[in-house]
Amino acid sequence: MINPLYWLELRVRAREKRLWLIALFFVIILAIISGIVLATSFISSSTGQGIEPVNIGEGLIWAALFCQAGLLVILSPLATAGRISQEREQRTLAALVNSPASAIKIAFGKLWGAWTFILWLGVLVLPFLFTATLWGGPSWKLILGCLGLNLLAGLVLAALSLGISGLFGRSLTAYLVTGCFLFGWIAVLPMLGSLAMALNHDGSKVFQEFVMYLTMYHNPFFPLITMTTLFTELGSSQFVIPVLYGVSIWILLGSGGLLLAIRSLKREVY
Repeated sequence: MINPLYWLELRVRAREKRLWLIALFFVIILAIISGIVLATSFISSSTGQGIEPVNIGEGLIWAALFCQAGLLVILSPLATAGRISQEREQRTLAALVNSPASAIKIAFGKLWGAWTFILWLGVLVLPFLFTATLWGGPSWKLILGCLGLNLLAGLVLAALSLGISGLFGRSLTAYLVTGCFLFGWIAVLPMLGSLAMALNHDGSKVFQEFVMYLTMYHNPFFPLITMTTLFTELGSSQFVIPVLYGVSIWILLGSGGLLLAIRSLKREVY
């Protein structure tokens, strides 16, 4: 049986003007970045600096994928960071918790609604990727792999943000805590890792690898960066293992966020 909360979330989101504005913003940013890449390529060609068509295709594809990754990292938490805390603010959480739906159904319904929104944003990048492949570039297998990793990162961040939303009674607090967590995870940890490796004058590979696993391999952007620089060696185990490790950490964080949301709903007593 399909979760009724899922359809409720979809109806609520479909009526939000903000949803359509976000999608429009997403497409405009992709169009602007793709246009900049094309304009740069044409200008270079007109000045006598020959550029192979395949290089134009690669530039467009990686620009679109990195733009998508950055926007999903920003927009995915916004899709769920206030879903439970908003119910508290609007005084509708009591009716929701006392409804026949269990805490698990409520959490999954809200999460699936956010995931549908994220998948929709992911689909919007496909026309840009298809257009870029007309010039050549990476194979569709690699492109779809990168697209899948971007979407997975967005889904995990949504689940994590939903768990944080369940801890607070005000949406603003939930948004701020989510933002601080993401800033620490995406920016602060890599900087600390780079600092630790710079201070390691011995150059121990074991220590460097330990720091990479601790601070960088689970970064939401790491798999995409790795595939960008080493896409010709897609089967190389030197980065397949770190990517699998990072994805495993993502899944653990997403599962933890979902469990946290369920626990917060179960603790609500009215």
